[in-house]
Amino acid sequence: MEKSNAILKGHDRKGNMLEIEYKGVDYKELAHFGGLDLHVNTTKHLISSTLESISFAEKEGDFLIGDKVAALYLNEIGEFYRHCHSNPDAWEGMSNIEVIQYFIKEQVSVREVEAIIKNDEELMAKEQVERGEEEM
Repeated sequence: MEKSNAILKGHDRKGNMLEIEYKGVDYKELAHFGGLDLHVNTTKHLISSTLESISFAEKEGDFLIGDKVAALYLNEIGEFYRHCHSNPDAWEGMSNIEVIQYFIKEQVSVREVEAIIKNDEELMAKEQVERGEEEM
């Protein structure tokens, strides 16, 4: 297990500067070069920590905030999948959400992808149990 860190600099879609620094362990389970596991784990943590951020919007009456945020995340994942696929032209005329629907129908059943999802779900369940024990 190798410690790694990175600073991600860029702009949001409105042109405003974004800077994200992340540090942690790169397990090198997804790739043999450094950084990919850490990047994915950081992104997963950012997504899961969103739950803490949406309660204010719900208190203000936006009960669909969770759906809106999930739709934006899925839209971005669809854009990612569209561009990392071996034939990006295959998605022409499809929305990013439709690309995600294809992924769920077709790719999730690929054994290697299925195994990584199962492993992640097991880790999530273990984390929930540990959180429950801490609360007690």
